[in-house]
Amino acid sequence: MSKRRWVILLVTFFLYGFAIWWLNMFSNILYFWDKFYTENTTAAFFCERAEMQMLIRQPINTFSNIVYWLVAVAILRRGWKDQSKQKKYNIISANPFYSITYGLIMLYTFLASTFFHSSLIEFASRLDYSAVYSLSLFPLMYFSHRVWLIEIGVPSNQKHPQSTRVLIAIFTTLYVLLTFVLPEGWGKYTVLAIIFFLIAFAIFVERRDPGKTNKNYLWVCFASILIAVMWYAFDVYKVLCDPNSFIQPHSMWHLFAGISSFYFYMYIRSEKNKLD
Repeated sequence: MSKRRWVILLVTFFLYGFAIWWLNMFSNILYFWDKFYTENTTAAFFCERAEMQMLIRQPINTFSNIVYWLVAVAILRRGWKDQSKQKKYNIISANPFYSITYGLIMLYTFLASTFFHSSLIEFASRLDYSAVYSLSLFPLMYFSHRVWLIEIGVPSNQKHPQSTRVLIAIFTTLYVLLTFVLPEGWGKYTVLAIIFFLIAFAIFVERRDPGKTNKNYLWVCFASILIAVMWYAFDVYKVLCDPNSFIQPHSMWHLFAGISSFYFYMYIRSEKNKLD
């Protein structure tokens, strides 16, 4: 990464952290979220001590969401550039829609999770969980598209508007159903089912069309999400828990989930299928 980008990265970190600190220390906005419904168990669910009178109730968990913002910016920049590129190597460069959609999903995840950990209110919790549906459905859509193109014999770097339109319609409908219709308590099982189909489709694609992607990116993606899940479990069961620490288990969940999301994007971009 260039020196200029490092400077921008450090300045972004500083400004975001300073904004959180200033809002809690000098804004004099107290008990703002008391007018909204908060479940009784929410404050105790996370290891980090919740300062319920403050505007930013969980500063550390809120700050750690910045990883989603950084990933969103990187992906959106690449998707914007793909629109003007002449050479199309894979389904991602041939369809900038994928990069732009994934970047917007990461941006939405940043906003929803920041809103939730700042407020801990029930409405924000629903938004935060809807972001989980977005992140799990996107890879499934990608692999579904790859399977479709393999089955009809169309190279992945060649546009196929029919499959793109149909999959957008299907997965948009799925997202709406999961977010607004799915009964409460079914979320975890639904995400597990999505992951099952995702793995099955990924294995199919790699077996039928091997050697065209950088598997190292995929392994880093898998390793990162496993580490993220470990930290999430630590948070739930209060393992290595210090409520006043600057390093919180849930903030580590954010960090490694963000890393996993980035390397999944690197994996799907690494596919090489250039037409002669």
